Amino acid sequence: MSRTNLRNVVVIILTTVVILGGLWLVKGPWRDGGTDPAAVSSVAVSVAPGQAAPAVGQVAADFTAVTTAGETISLSQLRGQPVWLVFGATWCANCRAEAPDVAAVAAAMDSRAHVVTIYVGETNSTVQDYVARLKLTGPHVADSAKAIASTYAVLGVPAHYFIDGEGVIQRIVMGTLTAPVATQSLESLM
Repeated sequence: MSRTNLRNVVVIILTTVVILGGLWLVKGPWRDGGTDPAAVSSVAVSVAPGQAAPAVGQVAADFTAVTTAGETISLSQLRGQPVWLVFGATWCANCRAEAPDVAAVAAAMDSRAHVVTIYVGETNSTVQDYVARLKLTGPHVADSAKAIASTYAVLGVPAHYFIDGEGVIQRIVMGTLTAPVATQSLESLM
């Protein structure tokens, strides 16, 4: 084989490897119908030594909190219908980017499912301003002490927990989530 032919073969092989590598990065096995694990922002949450993160198939830990609208909400009160817990933060660009999709899915689900957004480490006034600025609806909870986030071992936002009407976690997604994937996730619980 001549030197020119060898060089051409090497260029073709390298080009193929680069293209396949790029496809793997874009459509890699970690993709979950529109999620992007690179779109997770770390949050500093204390988790008790030995505490395991909640897992699919486990009953979701109950919590009681006051929403930015001043209403008391608890996970156990929402039993009977699917619940989508969205953990985010006002400073998180990916949380902000998916907020309109979260609001749209919540509106489309109307009374068939509950969507609760929990802001990790945020004050009530910060969340109220954020919700008003983005014209968001639904229950929004400022988890200023990070108690709920700690219970769910949330170390990055956005994080999504899909819980069925019996209170069992059916799906956990880390990273941004598209409206179609969220809708499908909730509808699968009905």
